[in-house]
Amino acid sequence: MNKFLNQCKGLLNSKIIPRIVVIGNESCDLDSAVCSISLAFHLSKCPSFVETVTDWERIVPVLNLTRAELPLKTEVIYYLQAQQIDLDSLICKDEANFADAAWEHTKFVLVDHHMSPHQANVVGVVDHRPVDPHSNLTDKVFQYIEPVGSCATLVAKLIDQSNMFAKHQEEYMLLFKLLYGAIILDTVNFSEQANKARELDHYMAQLIEQKLGISEPVSNHRKTLFETLVDKRRDVGSLDSLQILSKDLKIIARNGRTVAIPGFPILVQSYVQKPNAESNLLTFAQQTRSDVVVLMGMHVTTGSDQVRRDLGVVNIGDAVLWEKIITALVSSTLPNLSLKRRSGDEFLGGQFFDQGNIAASRKQILPIISNVLDKL
Repeated sequence: MNKFLNQCKGLLNSKIIPRIVVIGNESCDLDSAVCSISLAFHLSKCPSFVETVTDWERIVPVLNLTRAELPLKTEVIYYLQAQQIDLDSLICKDEANFADAAWEHTKFVLVDHHMSPHQANVVGVVDHRPVDPHSNLTDKVFQYIEPVGSCATLVAKLIDQSNMFAKHQEEYMLLFKLLYGAIILDTVNFSEQANKARELDHYMAQLIEQKLGISEPVSNHRKTLFETLVDKRRDVGSLDSLQILSKDLKIIARNGRTVAIPGFPILVQSYVQKPNAESNLLTFAQQTRSDVVVLMGMHVTTGSDQVRRDLGVVNIGDAVLWEKIITALVSSTLPNLSLKRRSGDEFLGGQFFDQGNIAASRKQILPIISNVLDKL
C-alpha cells in the first residue's frame, strides 16, 4: 500500500496530473479517509466497474483536508498508522492544486458524499447518505448509493464482488482491515440503541472477519477495536476550542447563506465550557463565513456503548435563518429528533437541546438544514 501511495505522491511531485482522483467528503473522518484510499487502490487494480475509467489512467486518492488539518483527525491518524500507513505518503487536498487549469480534465470518483465543486467532472459515486436533489447525477455516472451504516461497507462489497482478493491477497487484506475499522466505528459497534447498522453492514463485517481469520471471540475483538477508536476520536486534549470546530466539519452554502455544522466527539455542553470557546467560535464563523453555526455533540460511554447526543444552534449574523433552522429541527418528523430544550445556556445567545433520538446523526440532519436554505 505504501508503494502505491508513494507512487501517487510521486506523480504530483513530478508535475504529472492524475486523470482520476478518488476523494472522500470534507469532514475526512475515518470512513471517508479509508474509503478514498481503499477505493483508489482497488480502482487501480480493477477499473472496469466504473465504465468511463480505463486501465491506463493514473488514479490517486486525495484526503479532503489540508495537511495542516490532518493532526485534528486523531482517530484517522491512529488507525492508519496502526496499519503501517506512512502519513507522509498521503495526498491532502492542498497538495493537489485542483484550481490549476492543468487539472480541468481530471475526473473524480466521490466516496462518502456525492456533491462536489467538481460535479461536472464526476464519473463515479459510492455513498451511503440520502441523495441530494441538487446533485444532478446523470446516468453516465457510476452510482452505488445505499443507506447503510458505513460507506466502508459499500466499498468492501465492491471489492468482494471482484476477484482481486485472490490475486493480491496481502494487499487486499490491508484494505479489508482499513474498511473494517470504519464499519465498526460508524455503526457504533452495531449498537441496537444507535440503530445505524443495516443488514449489509453485518454481512460485510462478518465476511471481513472470516477473511482476516480473527481467532478471538468476534464480540471481544469488535468491542476492543471500537473502544480504542472512540478513545482516539475523542482525545481532543491537544486541541483548543478553535481546532475542535474543524475536527469534523460540514458546510452548506446555498442562496447566499452559509451554515457550518461541526460535529464533536464530546457533548456540546462540554464544548461550551472550554476556554475561549465563545471567541473561538466567532473566529471560526468569520473564517468559514457562516451565518449560522449548528453544533452537534456525541458522547459514547466506554464499556457500555451507550450514546448521548445534543446540539446547539448559534446565530452569527442572520436571526431569521437561525430561527427557521431551529423551527425546522424541533418540528422535524422525518426524522423526529426528539429535541428537549436545555435552559440556562447563555453561550452566544444560542439555543441548545438534548437530542432524544440518538439514531439521528448529522447525515439525517443535513437534509433538514438544506431544505431550510432552499426555501429562502
